[in-house]
Amino acid sequence: MIINKHCKKHWDLETLIIRENMYKQFNAIIIHYDEIGLKGKNQKFFIGRLISNVQKLYSNIDSAKKIQVKKGEGKIIISGNIQKDNFDKMALLPGISNFAPAIVCGTKLEDIKQAANQIVQNYQPKTFKIETTRSYKQFELNSQELSREVGGYVLAGGRDLSVDLHKPDLTIKIELAKIQTCVLGKKEQGIGGLPVGTAGRVICLLSGGIDSPVAASQIMKRGAQVIFAHFHNQTINKKGVENKIKNIVRRLARIQGESTLYIIPFADLQRQVIAGIPADLRMIVYRRLMFRIAERIAVNEKAKALVTGDSLSQVASQTLENLEVIYNASNMLKLAPLIGMNKIEITNLAKKIGTYDVSVEPYEDCCNLMIAKHPETHSKLKDVLKAEGNLDVKSLIEEAVINSQLLIEFPM
Repeated sequence: MIINKHCKKHWDLETLIIRENMYKQFNAIIIHYDEIGLKGKNQKFFIGRLISNVQKLYSNIDSAKKIQVKKGEGKIIISGNIQKDNFDKMALLPGISNFAPAIVCGTKLEDIKQAANQIVQNYQPKTFKIETTRSYKQFELNSQELSREVGGYVLAGGRDLSVDLHKPDLTIKIELAKIQTCVLGKKEQGIGGLPVGTAGRVICLLSGGIDSPVAASQIMKRGAQVIFAHFHNQTINKKGVENKIKNIVRRLARIQGESTLYIIPFADLQRQVIAGIPADLRMIVYRRLMFRIAERIAVNEKAKALVTGDSLSQVASQTLENLEVIYNASNMLKLAPLIGMNKIEITNLAKKIGTYDVSVEPYEDCCNLMIAKHPETHSKLKDVLKAEGNLDVKSLIEEAVINSQLLIEFPM
C-alpha cells in the first residue's frame, strides 16, 4: 500500500489490524516495575496491589477466566489469551515502568531460538539485536553467548535482516530463569509511579476544565485512590455539564479503576454569594466554601487530603496571597500537583491521559458566575472573613453535603 496524507485513515486501520493479529502470536505480557523495587520489606505489599489492579483490568472481558497474573522474578507475568485492548490500557496503569508482549517457553536453547525467531517474524524488522539477562546462572551459556547463539539462528533464516547494536528496529529481550524463560517483543513505556490503593484516599475538586483531571491523574500515579467532588451549577445546561463530568471521570477510571463521584448542587449557594459578597472577593469566598464542603466529604470517605488543579499565578485566584486565604478555610492537607507547571505542560498531560478532548467541550461551570471584572489578587484573610459574615456558612455547607449525589463510575 502507498502511504500518503490522503490515505492516512486506511493506513491507521491496516496498522490496527496488523497489531491485533500480532498479539495473537504471543502467550504472555511481561510487566516491569521500577519504583516498587526500591520498597524493601514493603515490596510484597506493592507488588500484590499491582497484581490486583492488573487483574481488575482484565475483569471486564470474556476471556478473563483464561488470564493468569502472577509474580515472576523481578516482574509480573500475564499469561493466557492476550487482548490488544487491555494491553493498551496498561500504558495508563500506575506502577508499571514498561511492558511487552512475550513468548514464555522452557529454559532450553532450542525453545528460546524458536521463540526469538517467531518474534522477528511478527515484527518484520530490518535490524535487530538480542539482549539477555539470567537469574539462572547454571545455564549452559552465559548472557553474551546466548545472545550470539540466538542472534545467529535468527540471521540464518534467510531474511533481509542485519544486526544493529546501537539503534535497532527491534530489541528482543531474553529473560532466562530456571523453570521458564521469557522472550520479549517491543517494550512500551508505562507511566511508572506506584499502584493505586497504596497511598490512601484523597478528594479531588473536579471542574470541567483541563487542569483538575490532570491533577487527579498525577496523584493516582503516586498510589492514591481519588474520589471526585464536582460543584454543579444547576441553573445552566444541567444535564450537559453533568454528562461531561461523568465522561471525564470515566476517562480517569481507566487509570485507577472503579471511581466515586460526588455531584454537589451549588445553585443556592451561588445566589447567596453573589448577593452577599463584594464582586472582587466572590471567587475567593466561593472556593473557600468548596474546600469546607470537600472536607466534610473527605471525613465521611476517610480521605486524608484535598487535591486541586491549582497552578501558581495562572489565574487571579491562584496568586500566593489568594491561595493562602483559600487554603485557610480547611485544616485538611491540600495537594496541588500542578503548582509549578505551565498550561502547555498541563495540556500535554491531559492529551496523554485522554481527558483533553472532553475537557475542552464548551460548557459553563460555577466559576464563570463568580468572575469579577477586577478580581482581588492580594486578598487578606481579615477582609474575607468579614465578607463571609454576610453568609450563614454552616447552613450552606450542611445543605450542600446533604443534597450531594453519589455516583460510581467504571472504566470504559
